[in-house]
Amino acid sequence: MDMPGEEEYAYEYDNEFDLENPFTSPADEPIASLLDAEGHHSPSVSAAASAARRDAAGFISKVRYDGELAVHPRVAYLALNYVDRFLSKRQLPFEHKPWAPRLLAISCLSIAAKMQRAAAIPVADIQRDEEFMLDAATIRRMERVVLGALEWRARSVTPLAFLGFFLSACFPPPRHPPLLDAVRNRAVDLLIRAQPEVKMAEYPPSVVAASALLAAAGEVAGAHLPAFQAGVAACPFEKLRQCGEAMAAACGIGVGTAAATSADTPVTVLGHGHYHSASSESDRTVGSVADAKKRCMGPPSRWG
Repeated sequence: MDMPGEEEYAYEYDNEFDLENPFTSPADEPIASLLDAEGHHSPSVSAAASAARRDAAGFISKVRYDGELAVHPRVAYLALNYVDRFLSKRQLPFEHKPWAPRLLAISCLSIAAKMQRAAAIPVADIQRDEEFMLDAATIRRMERVVLGALEWRARSVTPLAFLGFFLSACFPPPRHPPLLDAVRNRAVDLLIRAQPEVKMAEYPPSVVAASALLAAAGEVAGAHLPAFQAGVAACPFEKLRQCGEAMAAACGIGVGTAAATSADTPVTVLGHGHYHSASSESDRTVGSVADAKKRCMGPPSRWG
């Protein structure tokens, strides 16, 4: 089968890619670097709404939930991110062929597995129910096409990369590790569940991450939610409420927890939100907001 980029390639997968820490070396200004990079890694809405994306996402989902194959959720998550980024930049080769989205999905799964240092994707096994079998050589060639479209930037900046910042900058003290882990783990689960929803492509990764953490905090750390909510609102992120509502719909959770920013707390301008909290928590909330503002406004070198 002919396709662009048939020559063999050798791509180095020296280090396991941590989705929550996408940089290969510590950044001087971590959140600033992430915010600068996220626009280059976000999918376009048109690509997310395309038939090719729908079919590729459906195949990835089928593989992920196949108990015999046991594809790790983060591998599937990263693979769909590659699908989105590819379709935002390139037209799918052989797009009129029914197997074209599957070729893209398998190639992205293969790259993601290598980046995550996971077990190799069993090409034959994941196609056992398909009438037309794509061979390993064709998939390797398509991997090169995908990487070329991504400009060989396989270390994607996804919402997972922002979790650490929001928890360290905005979550109110005391920050007990077991509680933070519970919030983080629930947020990761929500992000993975919401990713296939087309509407999530309307929001940048930072806003999606904040929405997931607020929803998670509402479920597992409700007592801390008002202060955490106020801390997040001190940061310059737009459409947080709309994103929370979209996530609630995608994950089947209560809108109240996901859309945690009230209509009275605008987050369109840094530092211009109006914060309301119970009197018993007022001191802690005000302190959390002040701390979050300093962390969001800089200098980044002081962030924890």
